[in-house]
Amino acid sequence: MSKSKIDNNVVKSTNGWNKCILISSVVVGLLSVSIVAFFIYFVSNALLYFPWWKGNKPGSGNPLEKFNIEYDDIEFLGFDTNQTIRGWWVPALASKDQQITMIAVHGSGRDRYEFIEQIQVWHHEGISTLIYDSIDGIGASDGLGSGVGYSIRESKDVRAAVRIAKSKYPLHSKKIILTGMSLGGGSVIVAASKDNHLIDGVISESSYLKPSVVWRHNIYRYLGEDISKFFKFIKPFDQVIPTNPPGWLVDMIVELTIQRILASSPNLSRDDTPENCIKQIQKPILILHGTKDPVCPYSHALELFAGAQEPKELWTIESDHHTTAVHSAGTDRYLEKLRSFIKRI
Repeated sequence: MSKSKIDNNVVKSTNGWNKCILISSVVVGLLSVSIVAFFIYFVSNALLYFPWWKGNKPGSGNPLEKFNIEYDDIEFLGFDTNQTIRGWWVPALASKDQQITMIAVHGSGRDRYEFIEQIQVWHHEGISTLIYDSIDGIGASDGLGSGVGYSIRESKDVRAAVRIAKSKYPLHSKKIILTGMSLGGGSVIVAASKDNHLIDGVISESSYLKPSVVWRHNIYRYLGEDISKFFKFIKPFDQVIPTNPPGWLVDMIVELTIQRILASSPNLSRDDTPENCIKQIQKPILILHGTKDPVCPYSHALELFAGAQEPKELWTIESDHHTTAVHSAGTDRYLEKLRSFIKRI
């Protein structure tokens, strides 16, 4: 075989290998990008549609059945949507009526029953209750199918409830206190900042500072634990799922999630966070938080308290649960704090 033919064969062989390497590199690159994109969307979806929701079922019963307290079923439209919000109106004990209405907002993946025990406390204390299921919760209200809105969207439900209390129950609602747990705690802070002129006080329980901070905390928390207990189908891939993803990847998850929330409903702003809005509240505020809250760290409460205007109070509860003060500290201690707070409004 001539030298020129050998050289040509070598060139063809080299070109063939180069093509294989190029094709393989492209395939590996596309596969890597696809895996990263899937991971980003998968985690974003978990933040918006909590996997443990599947085990949560709407509560049952009502104030009359549970406590022999009269109530009305209520319906009202969202602040600037056609979604119907459903809940209860529970008037105060007539002989003790303080003409105060408590608007109570539950946390994510829950419904109005998160505050069912408090209804009895408020009623006998002379406080009326307007309580409802948030849009896209697990309760009876309409939904957008958009998952959790992290107070950016749910705060508008609160504002709609304030207007219903003022217009439909004016004699009972000479003063209005907004209270909420977790997602609800953040939502009442945002709503109060926009409706200072309509409300008289805020009690926020176990709120987060802002969505992006609590997302980062829980992304690392759950990836560091056995995440497959929530997603059974990924059990075979446990060994390849990152337990400590790089910051740039978490940033992409956070940005995608916030953009999905902003696209879910009109007139939303990424600036409507508890951290930003608490500075604008000009009414008394009580912040409640557990010292070892695993979902929203206690540091969030400290920063919210630092940003709030006077008069303000931080009630620190020795607890490692993410739950309401009635459940973590007891009714008696809660009632003591409530009575003290009412004197300031």
